[in-house]
Amino acid sequence: MANRKVGIIEKLKREDGTWTNVPVHFSKSRTSGKGRRGKFLLVWREGGQRIYHPLPNYKDGNLPLLGDAIIAKEQKEQYLASLAAGLKVEDPVDSKTRLTVGAGIDEFLGNLMGHGNTVALYTYSLHQFRDWNTKHKNKKTFLDQIDRPHMLAFKKWCQEQGGKDGKPNGELTAVWKCMRMNKCIKTMLNLPAGKGPVTKGDFSEVLNRRPVVVTYTKEERDSFLARCKGIAFLLWSLFLKCGFRYKELSFLEWVDIDWLTHVIRIRRKFVKDGDRMVEFRPKKDSIRDVALPDDLYLLLKKFRNDSMCNLVFPTRSGRANTKLCDACQRIAYQAGLDTRKFKPKNFRSTYATNRLRNGYTLAEVRDQLGHRNMGSVEHYADALKAEELVKSGRATAGWD
Repeated sequence: MANRKVGIIEKLKREDGTWTNVPVHFSKSRTSGKGRRGKFLLVWREGGQRIYHPLPNYKDGNLPLLGDAIIAKEQKEQYLASLAAGLKVEDPVDSKTRLTVGAGIDEFLGNLMGHGNTVALYTYSLHQFRDWNTKHKNKKTFLDQIDRPHMLAFKKWCQEQGGKDGKPNGELTAVWKCMRMNKCIKTMLNLPAGKGPVTKGDFSEVLNRRPVVVTYTKEERDSFLARCKGIAFLLWSLFLKCGFRYKELSFLEWVDIDWLTHVIRIRRKFVKDGDRMVEFRPKKDSIRDVALPDDLYLLLKKFRNDSMCNLVFPTRSGRANTKLCDACQRIAYQAGLDTRKFKPKNFRSTYATNRLRNGYTLAEVRDQLGHRNMGSVEHYADALKAEELVKSGRATAGWD
């Protein structure tokens, strides 16, 4: 945060021809001396640095008066006080509005439009940056002060405690949070391509890294499902055999099931969540029809007859169940499995690799998972290549 105290210094020439800066002391009650001219500069501290701003000469070429320097000092102090109060005001020194971090983020989000979870992801990332910046020892007051070291410091913090309840973020998640903030800065400051605090090139190794595919063995799947009772067995079987994202099942309604064609339709919709209506937006390009195995179709029909709620997997109070990650960890713990490995997204990986082993094409896996392109699912096929080399014996043969 900028210091609210502004001083005046005068640039004087010594007898040896060198220049020196001398603080100017004056009394508000006295008018004497305010009519003298000089090379005056305003000085204040901002972001841990001392900022010097020379007052310009008048249009006739004369040096500024001390009295005018005092007025400029008082205006600058009022400006800094307004910023500290959270107001968006015009800088009297720069003669332009200089965006604070908070004001820049609010204005960017106010104009943001996008599909799927774009707005929600930007909102969460930018608000997190704003809160982190407020507490940081090198806090930046203005949007144009944010530089590459500050962005990398934010990335490091995200990897250490940027997740839910202070848990670490993965490196890829931390990078995308930085890129979203970088987009905000470039947009609000009208910067050209490649001129933000960071670029994609700074994170190319992370952005181009293939995701690590974590899958479950048959023994792990059987042990996990053995601990599931009632409708919980149906829920986790759908994760395993259909590859849903967890929010798709959290907001799944009975009307989403086509009982004639044996498919579940994933669509954008409004859902009755307890006593309110909420909008469910599938991830971008993931609107699709998911094929139902016969055993899960029969289980769904069975539970449909006993359900009194519009949601397939509601909480006891009739709300959408958004705590499925916690439930997954709890079941894995009860089954004596490695809880670090068990999360809903790894059921998707298990589904994808299992279907590829059993005759699905890569395009069919892409469509059923709701990915936008082949590149999003190629890593599942890559995960099977080494496995197939071992099983076929080719990794062992030919060494005699």
